[in-house]
Amino acid sequence: MRFLLTIAFLVFSACASLAQTPPADTFDLDAFAATAIRAEEVIEKGAASDSALESLRGQLSAFRSAALKEQQKHADRIATISERLAALGPAPENGVTEAEDVSALRGELHEALNEAKAPSVAADEAYRRANGLIREIDLLVRARTAEELLHLGPSPLNPAHWAQTANVLTSYASLISKEALGNWDNVSRKVERLDKLPVVAFMFALGLLLMVRARHWSRQFLALINKNASLRLSAFYSFLTSLAQLILPIIGLGLLVGAVDLLELFDLRGQVLLKAWGIAGFSLYFGSWLSRSLLLPIGRQQAFIHVEPARQTALRWVVIILALVFALNSLVYALDSGHDLPEHVLAVMRFPLLLLGGWTLVRLGKEIAEVARNSGGSTDANPFLTRVGVLIGRFSMAAGVLGPILSAIGYGQAGSRLIFATALSLVLITTFYIFFRLIGLLTGQISRSVIAAGSEPEQKRYGALFQIALGFAFICLAIPLLALIWGARVSELQEVWLYLREGMVLGETRISITDFLTFVLIFSLGYTLTRLLQSALRSIVLPNTKLDTGGQNAIVTGTGYVGIFLAALAAISATGLDLSNLAIVAGALSVGIGFGLQAIVSNFVSGIILLIERPIKEGDWIDVGNYSGIVKNISVRSTMIQTFDRATLIIPNADLIATTVTNWTHKSLSGRVKVGVGVSYDSDPRQVEAILREIAEDHPMVLRDPAPSVVFIGFGPDSLDFEIRAILRDINWMLSARSDMNFEIMRRFAEAGIEIPFAQRDIKLKNMDELAAILKEARQE
Repeated sequence: MRFLLTIAFLVFSACASLAQTPPADTFDLDAFAATAIRAEEVIEKGAASDSALESLRGQLSAFRSAALKEQQKHADRIATISERLAALGPAPENGVTEAEDVSALRGELHEALNEAKAPSVAADEAYRRANGLIREIDLLVRARTAEELLHLGPSPLNPAHWAQTANVLTSYASLISKEALGNWDNVSRKVERLDKLPVVAFMFALGLLLMVRARHWSRQFLALINKNASLRLSAFYSFLTSLAQLILPIIGLGLLVGAVDLLELFDLRGQVLLKAWGIAGFSLYFGSWLSRSLLLPIGRQQAFIHVEPARQTALRWVVIILALVFALNSLVYALDSGHDLPEHVLAVMRFPLLLLGGWTLVRLGKEIAEVARNSGGSTDANPFLTRVGVLIGRFSMAAGVLGPILSAIGYGQAGSRLIFATALSLVLITTFYIFFRLIGLLTGQISRSVIAAGSEPEQKRYGALFQIALGFAFICLAIPLLALIWGARVSELQEVWLYLREGMVLGETRISITDFLTFVLIFSLGYTLTRLLQSALRSIVLPNTKLDTGGQNAIVTGTGYVGIFLAALAAISATGLDLSNLAIVAGALSVGIGFGLQAIVSNFVSGIILLIERPIKEGDWIDVGNYSGIVKNISVRSTMIQTFDRATLIIPNADLIATTVTNWTHKSLSGRVKVGVGVSYDSDPRQVEAILREIAEDHPMVLRDPAPSVVFIGFGPDSLDFEIRAILRDINWMLSARSDMNFEIMRRFAEAGIEIPFAQRDIKLKNMDELAAILKEARQE
């Protein structure tokens, strides 16, 4: 199969291409013009091969990068001259003269500016021309690829093609046999084989030994190093041993293939087929290793994917069958390369492989979807990952059904691409998943030892953050590989990288990924320094001042806002962004955005006012509307209040500025408490006054200065009303103090015989005679 034979080459070529730089630092305009003319002729004719187009595209891409460097090289010079011209001011109008030296300097600067702009303008035109030609080549190659995929060829279900396919295979086998026998009887090659016989024998014996005994040696080595290892390290050692069980037999297989190749029994056709046998053997070994690593326990660690034992063996065989499909397809590809098979013969040979591959994809898709659903039912499952697993399973099943159907109709290339690309994608995702879990196990062991002093939630948090970063890295690595599998060209990946490296134009400034990383680095450094300064202020500096808690929090918060602003400003300046052109756009957008964000802006400004004027601060007891509670946090947008019912109240800052707020602890914690009580009209008012004053003065929370007072409020309908008015040391104890005083009032009044009356009402009934008559009649009935 073409994917399997070229995937490694594509990966390494992609890495080399991504790091590709232009061949020269200077831009040769004449050489570019010649290349551009040749490219235009090739594109117009449209007869060049894909490899020739890719080569031409690479040359244009190198010239394009050189042209961009040429522009950037002259940009600083142009900016310097423009600034000097701007410093001279605008040129005088007609009839107005200026100093001769200024006029001469202005002329020199204009001449220098034109000279500096000339190569930059030429480079800009060349950049745009190269970019356009590259775009045309990409369109041409994509059109060819689409035409190849959508080409309707012969159907493999046509019985007339079956006999021809058998004849082609028979003749090919006969050619290989004659080739081998002829080389075997060749006298000169016999002499060479005798000379190479010791090397061939050694390679053959070593390769056979590695293929037969490698697994046994690996198990013995694992038992030796795994005795005292922890659970995670045991899994790591077991996985390394599993890798050895994959790599060593493959090395043995390579030695066997190399030994046969040294015998010089085959010419071109046979050598292609011999290498294909090596690829086929690798596919089988890798499929077997992949199924073991995924479905079987690793050391004392449970399997990465839990499947019922009854289905485990069947699923392993499905994976091995899929590997067999890849192996056989590599042989078919080798036959096609060495014999140039007719299209109908190739379609017939591939169709059984596509059927078998489609069946394996359907089985694997069902298992993946079922495993994802089962894991989604657990308490610690990630709904996103569950959904992704279900979608991957469904897509695999759809590809397994649609691929053979397309091939049967005659769209062999489309069906083959769908089947093998889906299968390779599953192999890649599964392999990355295994290594992701393995690295997670190893780093989990290390992190547990590094942060062993931390709490278990801290360990889980650090572990989760590391897994997120690791998963992001694997995703970034998998995306280009998946793109290559599904038909993306190396040059297209190179184009993406060049776009990121060269950047996009924003106003008169070009922003590249280097600028972005510089911005992120400087801003992160500034943000970290701001947090360190806040921590120092909070824990070292401010506690040694006379500021209260609210003032300290206001300073720390304000420092954070200023620090973040300065960090962003420094990052923008270091990146070299010119935001002057964006200011016009921002000014135009601010009018429309202002209407939509006016509430947010109002809350932000109100938050700044609260932090500066400090009408309320953290820890204050305030009343807002019908709510009362303690201020817990003042942010830019809102203020958090915890009510006495332990509920959290989020109030926009604008409401705290616009409405009336009662702050019980604004200037100090002291505040007045009122305790009312009523006594019967038979009580002595002066005695009641004396008792209430003693109760207030004896309470430990009541201040002596000012002294508490007792007020005779008035004559109520049922009682004489009195009220204790006292200043408490801490108003937060108001409810407790009122409760204590009420208990004491009950006790002292009971001892003094003072009655606390309750409401009494006299009810007078009218027409008593009529009511008595009615009751009498009712009793007689």
